[in-house]
Parts: sequence; structure tokens; C-alpha cells
Amino acid sequence: MIGRAPILPQPAKVRGLVFIKKSQCKGCELCIEFCPKSVLVRSKGFNPKGYHYPIVTNGECINCRLCVTVCPEYAIFSVA
Repeated sequence: MIGRAPILPQPAKVRGLVFIKKSQCKGCELCIEFCPKSVLVRSKGFNPKGYHYPIVTNGECINCRLCVTVCPEYAIFSVA
């Protein structure tokens, strides 16, 4: 082994969970566009307002909260 081992352990890859209020979403897809890990995709179904809402595709959320920040309807949130 060449070099030294890192002083700090690597952080966990998965650090967040994404929750979506489907009935509040208006389908702007900003959360999908800004997600750096492509955790969100557009659903095939519709919410009661007639919009496609985002769904979580994988568990690689890093809890950056970009989706929360860009959502104009406050329909999405993430927790660590």
C-alpha cells in the first residue's frame, strides 16, 4: 500500500430520505432537474390536480436539499 490511510473515515454514501407531497405538486420538475444524484424522476401517474409528480428512484440521496430549495410549492422535503 502506497501512501497513508485517511485520518477520517469516509462518510456514508446514503445520508438522506426524500418525501414528496404528491397532492401539492404542480409538476414543474425543478426538483428532478436540480438533483445532483438523479434520485428523482417524473411519475407516470397523475396527482389529483392532474400533474405528474416526482418519485424516488434510488436511495442515493445525499441530503443536499436542492430539491427542497427549488420547489415553489413546498411539496418536497428531505431528512437525514
